Amino acid sequence: MPRERKGYIGKRKDRPGLWARVTYTDETGRRRVIQRKVASKTEGKALLKKLLREIEDDGARIIDGERMTFGKLADIYTDHKLKPPVYKGETRVSGMRSWKNQLVALKPLVEHFGKMRVRSITHADIEKYKIQRMQTKTHRGADRTITGVNRELSLIRAILNFAKRSGWLNRNPFGMGESLISHADENRRERILTREEEARLLAVCAGPRAHLRPLLICALDTGMRRGEIFKLQWSDVDLISGIIRVRKTTTKTWEARTIGMTTRLQEELRRLWEVAPPDPSGLVFGITNNINRSFGTACEKATVEDFRLHDCRHTATTRMIQAGMPPMEVMKITGHKQIATFLRYMNTDDQTARRTAAALNVFYSEETTVFEMVN
Repeated sequence: MPRERKGYIGKRKDRPGLWARVTYTDETGRRRVIQRKVASKTEGKALLKKLLREIEDDGARIIDGERMTFGKLADIYTDHKLKPPVYKGETRVSGMRSWKNQLVALKPLVEHFGKMRVRSITHADIEKYKIQRMQTKTHRGADRTITGVNRELSLIRAILNFAKRSGWLNRNPFGMGESLISHADENRRERILTREEEARLLAVCAGPRAHLRPLLICALDTGMRRGEIFKLQWSDVDLISGIIRVRKTTTKTWEARTIGMTTRLQEELRRLWEVAPPDPSGLVFGITNNINRSFGTACEKATVEDFRLHDCRHTATTRMIQAGMPPMEVMKITGHKQIATFLRYMNTDDQTARRTAAALNVFYSEETTVFEMVN
């Protein structure tokens, strides 16, 4: 075997320290060289064995982390991670459910960092990208949100961690400065639906928008997420006991949970069942496409402003708390894992605010009475 195929440890003229070096021919016939700095000859020998073993096992397709560009890393990450999920029973064995959204977030990252070598990307480079993205309008001409930029930053952090685990990167630049991702700065929606608005909204869910009525009642009475509702199957619904079982494969937190149905929700689902095909794996609401347009039209006709389907989850959680349910039990029903996230949904409406003030009035009046009795 040629000397360079075995590799060797030595010094370089242009850089200090010891270097382990391996030369090989890749699958395209091109001559490749891998050089990595080592602390000692012992470490170098161990590294050479590892590199040669990888070359042998992978058909000389070993990747040189020192020369790797972010574009190349993004391609590898896409092949390994950004694929449709594959399940074995209820266990996900590969891929991810959010792979399409991740591919969208990856595009601007590749456009910006694609030609840069992964090891040359610094904390300052990522901070600069964050500032530039915040100043860039969306393709619709709207201001870009910090939430959207945070998603992109979270993705590049995950990609760089992947490179670190694979041995192509020594340190993730995210850990070499102040935090670049601040969820506290994200705009938190606190929109909840009043009972009057709900009545108007359900009233217009008729005719071409009749399919929205049972869906909205389900969202308002269970606090289920949009994806959980759309993926709900008849096998998940027990109309006799009034129970919905949310499969873990449809949840954000990857944990199954059980939700009770209100009387009106049971009635809506029973009507759907009467016209639904007798297929346990069939979708309860029969919706596979986007409902944004019909939902937007319904809100417009009902004069319900600035309301999104996900706000039904805010509304449901707030109503459960107002009904006197213990917060920890509500978290079990809604599927929240973090108390900080859950508290975002415990919104205060006008009625709650007035009730709080009334309670304080009673407190102050009692305190005054006691004070007068003491005097």
